[in-house]
Amino acid sequence: MIARLCSLLKMEKPDTDFLLFASGDTVPTDADTGYATGCIFQHTDGSAGTAFYVNEGDEDSCAFVAIAGITADQEAALPSTAQKAVLDALTATAAELNLLDLSATTETVAEAAKLTGITAGSRYVKITGGSGFTGLVLPVPTAAQVGMVKQITLDTITSGAVVMTITNIAVGGSAATTATFDAAGESLVLIGKVFGTTYRWSVIGEDGVTLS
Repeated sequence: MIARLCSLLKMEKPDTDFLLFASGDTVPTDADTGYATGCIFQHTDGSAGTAFYVNEGDEDSCAFVAIAGITADQEAALPSTAQKAVLDALTATAAELNLLDLSATTETVAEAAKLTGITAGSRYVKITGGSGFTGLVLPVPTAAQVGMVKQITLDTITSGAVVMTITNIAVGGSAATTATFDAAGESLVLIGKVFGTTYRWSVIGEDGVTLS
């Protein structure tokens, strides 16, 4: 019978005699046997959303799952032709898109990791100050950081201060080489910029931070 059905459908006969196609007015009960994985069941007594099933179990224990067409609301949520054209023209990389995700570009810096310095691509830096430390370094921005806004905040501190060395920073026309944080919540906001072949940070806001 299965060989005859396969012949009519111009398919190869399966290696087993378990059913690949079935129909009826009652969907097979879960754990029934005899239905191959991927078996199609046409529910002749079904209605919208319950007329077509596929077996996601196996021949020893079936599990037929309804395959329904998309709803009008789901279809309305699909991209329009114009939106698809915009997506097709998108050339941004995954890394570039991830810059929009603050959680993906946040880092926490403590004294134990100060010699590693601040990651160039991080947008939000939380400093765990402990009893204070020096030696933290903000590196020169790269071409990828031009136009990027970076916020550096002293998240917690119990005593003392955190002193950060800054490379190539411009502060309203004057240069600074250090930023000192001595109270939780103090923040420095910078933007990466370039002129000629020189890359540097410009301060666009500071809250309680001492620049020198």
